[in-house]
Amino acid sequence: MTLLNQCSRLLARTNLRNFSTGFNLPKSVPKIRYNYGAVGLLGAAVFSMGAALVDGQISADELELGHAHMHWEFNELFKSYDHKALRRGFQVYKEVCQACHSMQYLYWRMHVDVTHDVDTMKQFAAEYQYPDVDDEGNNIMRAGDIQDFMPAPYENEIKARLANNGALPPDLSLITIAREGGSDYLFALLNGYEDLPAGAAEPGEGQAYNPYFHGYYIGMAQQIYNESVDYEDGTIPYASQIAKDVCEYLAWTSHPYMDESKLYGMKALASITLFGTAMYLLMRVKRSHMRLRQLAFAVPGKEKSIAANGNVSSLSKYKQVDEMLDRAARK
Repeated sequence: MTLLNQCSRLLARTNLRNFSTGFNLPKSVPKIRYNYGAVGLLGAAVFSMGAALVDGQISADELELGHAHMHWEFNELFKSYDHKALRRGFQVYKEVCQACHSMQYLYWRMHVDVTHDVDTMKQFAAEYQYPDVDDEGNNIMRAGDIQDFMPAPYENEIKARLANNGALPPDLSLITIAREGGSDYLFALLNGYEDLPAGAAEPGEGQAYNPYFHGYYIGMAQQIYNESVDYEDGTIPYASQIAKDVCEYLAWTSHPYMDESKLYGMKALASITLFGTAMYLLMRVKRSHMRLRQLAFAVPGKEKSIAANGNVSSLSKYKQVDEMLDRAARK
């Protein structure tokens, strides 16, 4: 409507007769006169109507509720992961998420000195059995070690779908960078379960209503409630606290070496700053006389006349410097 109003105001201040023209056609053809102002007004009206219709459409990408932005300190340049939160997040994953979701790109050893010490991680790994081969080539099952990957809850995709009404639980190793919105989206998803609103379609078997999930119906029931996890460090296990801890842990699994990368980046910036300052001082102190030096070319036999002239060349903008260098050379 704004474009239509502007066109109307423009036409009100303009004489439409000035926009009329005609074509020189044979007398047998009737003379046609076009009113450009009226045509422009009609085009603006059609364009405005089309834009209104397009804005009223709903695309498939809009079938989800926008999530809020959370303040995650590990996203700041000079901040690192909260290792206490990582330890609690690992506990949430182990007690709640591991029953359905795998971590196929993560190893037990990667948690050492991040969430737990070596002995504790060895105990966690030893709780699971891994297929191996003995010295005679026979297939055996052995206790896990920190060099092993974290086990999957299902042997294959078919069993995973059969156990979850056809839905395949995604691997959580890289879930933070695999979903648009990252930790903000995961936090909103875990805390966004609601009762089915009036007029909405009934969810299928094994589905739940979550407005933050694409399509609103998710194949995972709500897993996080108040006091659903008993934290070892005594932190009050509110549902929001549990979701926050597991989201930070999943952010670490997607970027397990982010703290080291930030540390290396700080060292690189400090080294570049020191090196750049030293090179600047070196150029100013050690090479200033070379940068200010100039070469004078004289025609044979005209040396005295050129030397008598104040400007020894067209490039002589540093006469005082030349005189200073001459005095230094004479000494």
